[in-house]
Amino acid sequence: MKYFVVPVMLLIQIISTSAIASAVDKHQLVNELKKHIEEFYVLQQNIPAIMSHLTHFTQSEDFTKAKSASELLPILNTRLQAFDKHLGVSYKPNTQDAMEAKKAPYESWFTQLERKNFGFNRIEILPGNVGVMAFWGFANVTQESKRKVHAIMTLLSDVDSLIIDLRENGGGDAAMVQQISSYFLDKKTHLNSFYSRDTDQTSEYWTVAIEGKKRPSLPIYILTSNATFSAAEEFAYNFKHLGRAIIIGESTKGGANPWRFVDIGDDIRVAMPVAMAINPITNTNWEGKGVQPDHSITADKALEYAYKKALEQLALTQKNPHEMSDIKSALKQTSFKITGENDVSS
Repeated sequence: MKYFVVPVMLLIQIISTSAIASAVDKHQLVNELKKHIEEFYVLQQNIPAIMSHLTHFTQSEDFTKAKSASELLPILNTRLQAFDKHLGVSYKPNTQDAMEAKKAPYESWFTQLERKNFGFNRIEILPGNVGVMAFWGFANVTQESKRKVHAIMTLLSDVDSLIIDLRENGGGDAAMVQQISSYFLDKKTHLNSFYSRDTDQTSEYWTVAIEGKKRPSLPIYILTSNATFSAAEEFAYNFKHLGRAIIIGESTKGGANPWRFVDIGDDIRVAMPVAMAINPITNTNWEGKGVQPDHSITADKALEYAYKKALEQLALTQKNPHEMSDIKSALKQTSFKITGENDVSS
């Protein structure tokens, strides 16, 4: 039996050392995370609560039971995302994964938008002279994209009401939010601001000079869904609080604060919100809450609902008898019934 004494004792020592190392690694991970949150996280008023929670977390049963970083990360993310849906830790892609990703064909969001008509996928004038403009992203502002927007706005320049469909819009360039907004606002208007923790500076976004006809009093209905995200949410939120549009559909996804990855070790990174949108009217944003519709209805019914709303409103104001006839005819063709149950104040 004496031949097994040393190996057994050595095995016990290795296990013990490994357990100590894992415990050290876990504590080091949380300490590094706390340090980086204090340095970079944009919602500074929430940092004390996050720090306190992470300190208590290291004394919890969940923390003790996790034998490695792999077991710890999902538990840690559940804790972090109780404070911020964007805040989370993950492993960095290893070198092999990164090399494989480079081999795979990849097309960026903005390249897709540029290739696919700058995101515009439906421009139509419905009976009753109600325009529809649907697009799935806000493209980068270039001479080409500005010409595209100008052509679309020219086509829609004489509609009596406009439905802007953002139900499938995943966001994009805030500068395009400025560009499109400027067609519907008469005077120079402060749309939104972004505060950056990195620079401690706030950048303001205002309407810009545009070519073509402005429609500052055109009735506008914006359609949203739970997939409406980022810059599309900003557009809807801005117009809602400027009193410039009626929002119809579902609460949006709730992504207002830009984030980036911050390394917290050789293998682990944290998705860190480092900036935040600040609306000049509400002094807050839609982060985690989404943009709330003025009329709540499922996304698949939002267009028909908005169209009937637009026609009913035009019927109250239209003076031209021929146009009134068109409106009444269009209303007869719509089978959608609007009830008070669909409407919610927000």
